[in-house]
Amino acid sequence: MEFRSSLLKFGAGLLAVATTATVLPAASAADTPTKVDGKTSATAAASCYEIKQNDPTSKSGSYWLYTPQMDAPAQFYCDQETNGGGWVMIGRGRDGWTEDYVGKGKAEDLASNPDGTDAFSPVQLPSTTVDALLGGKPVNQLSNGVRFARSLNAAGTATQNVYAKRARQSQWSWALRAKQQWDNITFDNPSGYPSNYTQDTNLGNLAWFDNRYYRMDFTTASSYSWKLGFIYGSYVTGSNSASSYLWSNTNGAGSPMAFTQVYMRPQLTQADLGTQQIADTGAAGSSKRALPNSYSAAWKWRTSEQTGSGATGEMNTYIQAFAQVGNTVFTGGDFKNLNSKSGETVEQSYLAGYDVNTSELVRSFMPKLNGQVKALQALPNGKLAVGGDFTEVNGEHVNNFVVLDPTTGAIDKTWNWDIANRTTGGVTQVKAMTVQGDYLYIAGNFTHVKGNTSDVYTFSRNAARFNLKTGSVDWKWRPNFNGTVNGITAAADGSSVHTAGYFSTLNGKEAWKLAALNSTDGQMLAPWNWQLSYSTKEASPRTGFQFDVEDAGDTVFAGGAEHLISQYAKGSYARLNSSITKSGGDFQDLTINNGVIYGSCHCGDFVYERGQTYMSPWTENDNVYSIRLTGAFDAQTGNVIPEFNPNVSGKSGFGIWANFVDSTGTLWVGGDINKSLGANGVQPTVGFARFSPRDVTAPGTPANLQVTTENDTDKLSWGASAKGSTYQILRGDRVIGTSTTTSFEVPHVNGGRYFVRAVDQAGNYSATTAVAVAPTIAPDQDPVPAPDPVDPAPADAFTGDLIAAGSDWDYQSEINEFDTTWKNLDSTTTGWKHGNAPIGWGDPSVKTTVDTTADGMPISVQMRKEFTLDSAVPANKKLVLTTRADDGVVVYVNGQEVGRQNLVQNPNPRRIAESAVDTQFAVENPLVIDVPADLLKEGKNVIAVDSHSYMRSTANNTFDLQATWQNN
Repeated sequence: MEFRSSLLKFGAGLLAVATTATVLPAASAADTPTKVDGKTSATAAASCYEIKQNDPTSKSGSYWLYTPQMDAPAQFYCDQETNGGGWVMIGRGRDGWTEDYVGKGKAEDLASNPDGTDAFSPVQLPSTTVDALLGGKPVNQLSNGVRFARSLNAAGTATQNVYAKRARQSQWSWALRAKQQWDNITFDNPSGYPSNYTQDTNLGNLAWFDNRYYRMDFTTASSYSWKLGFIYGSYVTGSNSASSYLWSNTNGAGSPMAFTQVYMRPQLTQADLGTQQIADTGAAGSSKRALPNSYSAAWKWRTSEQTGSGATGEMNTYIQAFAQVGNTVFTGGDFKNLNSKSGETVEQSYLAGYDVNTSELVRSFMPKLNGQVKALQALPNGKLAVGGDFTEVNGEHVNNFVVLDPTTGAIDKTWNWDIANRTTGGVTQVKAMTVQGDYLYIAGNFTHVKGNTSDVYTFSRNAARFNLKTGSVDWKWRPNFNGTVNGITAAADGSSVHTAGYFSTLNGKEAWKLAALNSTDGQMLAPWNWQLSYSTKEASPRTGFQFDVEDAGDTVFAGGAEHLISQYAKGSYARLNSSITKSGGDFQDLTINNGVIYGSCHCGDFVYERGQTYMSPWTENDNVYSIRLTGAFDAQTGNVIPEFNPNVSGKSGFGIWANFVDSTGTLWVGGDINKSLGANGVQPTVGFARFSPRDVTAPGTPANLQVTTENDTDKLSWGASAKGSTYQILRGDRVIGTSTTTSFEVPHVNGGRYFVRAVDQAGNYSATTAVAVAPTIAPDQDPVPAPDPVDPAPADAFTGDLIAAGSDWDYQSEINEFDTTWKNLDSTTTGWKHGNAPIGWGDPSVKTTVDTTADGMPISVQMRKEFTLDSAVPANKKLVLTTRADDGVVVYVNGQEVGRQNLVQNPNPRRIAESAVDTQFAVENPLVIDVPADLLKEGKNVIAVDSHSYMRSTANNTFDLQATWQNN
């Protein structure tokens, strides 16, 4: 990932720092603040260090910080006392930390709740936020490294500070359990504890210099119930008390997990930010990079956990190939049958199809094979090519290769293609296919192929191609590999073909597991002398075997043993980049889509970016990130794209053997998998899992920004964006505040140059409006009054959002079942809580978390929001409500029901929803309600919502609502 250092870029995780209009104290007379004390968003400092430098008397606490890598100023906790101050907290907690790139918990809790027993539940900033706090500078250039402040005793009355520099990490990640290089390690203990200790460097998991206080591992084990945390040595003991700052699962156990705070001290000042004034025409918008969501999509179908063949080895995993023809995505592998979420079992083995839009099983496609599928390929004529280990399809004999009708599953006999293996005892198998131009390329185990124009089997060992216009074998392109070809890829311009496998020669010339061929006669295009990761190629004929290759334009990627994915320059075939997984496994499948290489493996721990040597990648890497069976790599640079960080696991450790991106942008992965982490928790995604594309559509630009000045206040107003739920207000060269309404007030600044842009929950933001300039008022002049308003058309007040998504609501969980008036107009919300939507629990989008009850999570949550109409609703207008049923919901306006979904009529507070609903599905399939105009009246009105879960153990429940004026 490259640093985003241009003006006003976003850092994921810092969106919508305020969800209601923020009123700021007096600012300086210039657009760029001259006073940066961090006390307001308008006077946000570049770092805690800058605050301390400007005011040496500043105390520890919450401050506003801003760098151009952030989307807006945000509040962070600054430690202004320890070792000169200037430290920003990036994480804290006791047991239950994560290695996920996105961190854990709500970032605002670090600023408001930095310590104490109620801070034991870990909160970790997203890695992108940590990088943004560095202002585009590498982690390994922090002069003071990372500081870990951890409790020394169970009462939390003494603290040890451990300083260590991440020597080979340019960007932040929470992969602290990975073996890596730490430099300048110092243990700083208070009086009464062992003396301070310093070590120049350590290759390992942080530091382990004794079995007492000079050990700090970030680790987990069954003895900790698999919770992650920072531990001491075994001679230090802990307690299982809920209030103990040194926790262990059993009282008196050694190596306890200590309550720990993690800090950095980026020494940034305004001079380092490089901000520039926005042009009068405004600033451009930006969308997130097109990637899948890291949470798996809700499952509808899965394979059995039994293979169709009965074999259980790594070459017989459930899913090994994908392809799409029309609106059907096909999955092939070694599975016995299919199981639906509703409990249905369909006796279909080895090959199945699913509707790309609904994920439903395509029941018209039920071909009968007698062996596993290894390769699938959509053909230009709309048919499906299938290869693998089968000799019979629909009762007819075939030789491990067949073309099927994608609708009926019948054998398509347009081309009379066939393959054979005439070596003694040779296995016949098609393992890979690709289409380029007028050719279908096939690869695997075979010696001869037959086309449509002749009954003669021609020699073409382990790779061949067919002409898709005539159906004939291309007799000019007949390579001879001395071993199995596992993967094949062809350049889009038809200039080259690349292969990976177990071979060591091509046409009698050395080609060690990787080969570059010309597209004319199948001869070697150029030698590919690559460096193996763990041995030399003379060690064994199988040494360095490669599983797949993927063409990426000017470069080609290869993946295989030992735990290696590499990028090579075409022509010279010099290695440009590589990554190694530890303690992981070989890369087994590669696919490219939209500038991203998806690489899958039997790896479940860490990936060392730019690692080359299997035995010691931590001495070569630029970064280390967590990886769980699949990851993303930039097709241009070869670097890891860590923001795609799914969590997938399997039954036998054989990993993922196929990746595929369908026409909707959804990533499918398949292999030996049986679990994946979805937005609602762990899903039993046996055989394959899908990852929907994340939202990359920017909101519409707000319209007609106006600024007036009244009573020393600049008052801004603008037209609503079609999508954005939050608006950012910019002045000069930076964001100064946020609002969820279409207005904003700020103390007057002479000549203040204002802009507004919309931001959605995914992190996409619109272009800004053009500039609106506040008037200049001389000190001895009265403020310029606001211009007389122009009488609007009667419907002008009834445009845009009445209630924006993400607005604040009064809420109460499981209201008294005898109170049936809570939804009425004249009811009171005394004693209710207050917070911004989404309200609920368990989903990353939640901004206000509902408290648990004595019995678990509440069955129901009630929300109310009052609003005032200055006049009756015009006849040509209507109010449209957009909300979600997660799991069930009923909506009232002024006490009258206007909409209900997945919930019985007049539910009591403990009535469960009719069925469980996936949050992602609920958001994508909203409940839309037209409110009758006669229900709304001039003056006070109220919208009340009753949201119910399917059970108390529901992993998540979310509520949000948008109310928009529309024309009838």
